[in-house]
Amino acid sequence: MKKNPRFQLVQTGDQTIRWRLLGGNNVSLGSAPDDYPRAEECLAAIAWLSVHISELTSDFSHLSGGRWRWRLHRDDRVVAIASHAYGRRIEAQRGLDRFRSATTEAPLGEGIETISDWRRKYRRDSGGISPNRSP
Repeated sequence: MKKNPRFQLVQTGDQTIRWRLLGGNNVSLGSAPDDYPRAEECLAAIAWLSVHISELTSDFSHLSGGRWRWRLHRDDRVVAIASHAYGRRIEAQRGLDRFRSATTEAPLGEGIETISDWRRKYRRDSGGISPNRSP
């Protein structure tokens, strides 16, 4: 059974929320560049993105270590970013293509689930020090 792409709201703080788009295999394809104060505003941003996805322009950034990321924007406003870095630019382009396609396939409205950002628990429990970092 193939799962369809879907949007998900992620509670990033006590008073902040952000959207992300998951592919059919539950891998995050892209996310909002900023947090929103309320779920309604986040859902409105998803609806706007779905309507305007074909009008948005993209750019790619090359980070140290050969990592590539994409961004979608309208004029000077960034509206979506890659969820993770890619090893090659062509992989970042394919990731952006998957994101654009999934945006048009993902259902909108009722039924978009909200989850808590599990990483917040570990940040809080570790006193702000990542368990994967050396002191």
